[in-house]
Amino acid sequence: MTGRAAERLAGQRRDWEALAEIDPLWAILGDPSRRGGGWEIDEFFATAEATIAPILAAAAQLGLPARRERALDFGCGVGRITRALGSRFERACGVDISERMVELAGELNADHPNCDFVLNDAPDLRQFETGSFDLVFENLALQHLPGKALVWTYVSEFLRVVRPDGLVVFQLPSSVRWPYRLQLQRRVYAVLRALGLDDRLLQDRLRLTPIRMLTVRPDDAAKEIERAGGRVVRVDRREDRKQPVRYVRYYVVAGAAGTAS
Repeated sequence: MTGRAAERLAGQRRDWEALAEIDPLWAILGDPSRRGGGWEIDEFFATAEATIAPILAAAAQLGLPARRERALDFGCGVGRITRALGSRFERACGVDISERMVELAGELNADHPNCDFVLNDAPDLRQFETGSFDLVFENLALQHLPGKALVWTYVSEFLRVVRPDGLVVFQLPSSVRWPYRLQLQRRVYAVLRALGLDDRLLQDRLRLTPIRMLTVRPDDAAKEIERAGGRVVRVDRREDRKQPVRYVRYYVVAGAAGTAS
């Protein structure tokens, strides 16, 4: 990793440590009405079912993964999705760049002993062996990375750690409507923090956020996935005209395994 890339990743860690300390649940599910501690814990964790159930149903139509032994939740936050995966796999492992998020995940999921949570602040997944997971899942993490090159580095790692008969599922925004694409809150946040203002003041009082959002065109994603050694077997598009972001979810297998759909 270059010095500039390492600096940007360090900035990512700093941002998410601040978010985890101040309003971790809202940082993960950014419903404006729930900002400032508005999420109830049980309600928050219950939302994972609406995310996971249709994805695993789509995966089952593909006949993947072949086994449900180990699942990896990339960008786990406080373990919302990890817990849901743990009810469907023998073991589920959540990884996050924020140490505080990992601590909270362990505390909030202490009664789910088949769920593990580990810190991963490296630009790869070197702590995991090749072919060690049946499912690698990502939902709302890649979109916040500080550059597309890092996105594809992690996707390449997803394909390394998934088993040959396993499945990788991840999501990326394909477009953001004007004026949201300007990301003015994030830009103002960065300027004011550089001037010495406290993170809690910026988030709680001024209602700003350091969260970034990148977009990737589906054609570009397909090329990068192929370059990383993967093959797209299913694509789901989420287009809600009431929402400013359009999402694409990719179901990917390593090499030539799997059945195209």
